[in-house]
Amino acid sequence: MNEKEHYIELHKQLHNQSSLHFTGKSLEKYIDTIDQLISDKDCDTILDYGCGKAKFWPSHWSGKVQGYDPAYAKFSHLPSKADIVLCVDVREHIPESEIDNVLKDINSLADKWCFFAIDTKKAKKKFPDGSNCHVTIKPFEWWQEKLKQFCPRHTVQFERV
Repeated sequence: MNEKEHYIELHKQLHNQSSLHFTGKSLEKYIDTIDQLISDKDCDTILDYGCGKAKFWPSHWSGKVQGYDPAYAKFSHLPSKADIVLCVDVREHIPESEIDNVLKDINSLADKWCFFAIDTKKAKKKFPDGSNCHVTIKPFEWWQEKLKQFCPRHTVQFERV
């Protein structure tokens, strides 16, 4: 099992452990910002990349949004392209060795725009082995460089210490 598969397996364990893990609640506080981007960028379709259980999609997105999360069976199928790709509280859960590839994937799936919300501190959640769920904790400047390099059409918000 490679590093990527290892972390997907750890996330699956947490998903299965509780219906309260990875519900997608982090998305809630960005809905207004995302709705404004959808309007400004003339987006009709939405991909929530790393959506978890996707319990907090607003009703007005119905029929327009698809989810993708390789650690949750319901959304583990490979996604289709969308006008806007959302990635909220996900990047920091990806091992550093996979960040570039995942950002390239996200960019290839976004026809018009990407929205990221990235946490730059440790998570409250821990994996069953005791390690922190945020496996790539970097300062916002590091993330900005990565996004500029691999996802040039984006908006980003940071959660900082």
